[in-house]
Amino acid sequence: MVTKFKLNTAKAVEAKEMISRSLSIANDYAGELSIEVIPLDKIELDPENNRELVLTLEDALNGINDSDPDYEKKKEDWKSLESLAKTISADQLINPIFVYRFGNKCRLIAGERRTLASAIAGKKEIIARIASQRPVGTKLKVLQWIENNERVDLSLAERIASLDAIIKEYMHENEKTKITAQLLSDLTGMSMTQSRRYLLVLNSSEHIKQAISQGKLENIKLIELIISVENVEHQQLLLDAAASNMSFEAISKLKNDLEINKNTKKEIRGRQQVNVSLGKVKPNIAKIIFEALISSSVLKENIVKQLHIINSNIQWNNGKSVEESFKKIISVIAREV
Repeated sequence: MVTKFKLNTAKAVEAKEMISRSLSIANDYAGELSIEVIPLDKIELDPENNRELVLTLEDALNGINDSDPDYEKKKEDWKSLESLAKTISADQLINPIFVYRFGNKCRLIAGERRTLASAIAGKKEIIARIASQRPVGTKLKVLQWIENNERVDLSLAERIASLDAIIKEYMHENEKTKITAQLLSDLTGMSMTQSRRYLLVLNSSEHIKQAISQGKLENIKLIELIISVENVEHQQLLLDAAASNMSFEAISKLKNDLEINKNTKKEIRGRQQVNVSLGKVKPNIAKIIFEALISSSVLKENIVKQLHIINSNIQWNNGKSVEESFKKIISVIAREV
């Protein structure tokens, strides 16, 4: 038996603001919605949704069986939810989960981690937004985006994956449609600026996407700055700097320095060649030269810092890696000398 939701805690105002931000789009996609408190044992995880966790709701409610073949993985899932469970235990759940009615049960659309964490916290009921029927296709992906986007711990990689799922579903339903910032904004409710930035990331190089998936890049404004650089080597230098936790201001200055160097090269085109070729050098010799440069007192401190960044990514047993890194070293030194 479900009971009507009545929020009577000090978090009422905050909850109302969080709900209202996404309620408009959610209503468009899910039809008539009600907000209620429902028993946790009335919730089912939707078998048609891909799951990130192995832990089940039954495990969270009753504990993990020692003989379970997935015992170790489920324990890891449990530990990953303990912090959220403590927050829910202390402050209650502010952002409702999203479910749809399925017989006498409610199946989960979005909010799996909140549901499991509530069970771990010992809760018997949970606040939920309930749709009369299961959304499908693009509508389902957008609703999951809206719900998960309220999570403060949502990583950029998770946001990108969610947006990518929306676009793939939309393209499947609307063939030959070009995805624009305006369309993405209309689908998700994001501002045009945010939509444009996310679209740039979705269309970026594999190097940038890999850095995001590895958690090395989280600042979307910084990623926009890196993507704006057309030169592949310069872009990689900025990417390395970002991965080493250099500040936005320092990376922005590095970008400007690279642009100045690029323009200077254009000006001297056509002049007599003054470059010197070092020929083929074995990796062990290159390493000696590189270590000498790092320990040199001749080079400025900011150059040495950049050389350390490059050094951390060199695979000395890989000739191509050494060659590419040496090109970066020469580029860095050339800008300052």
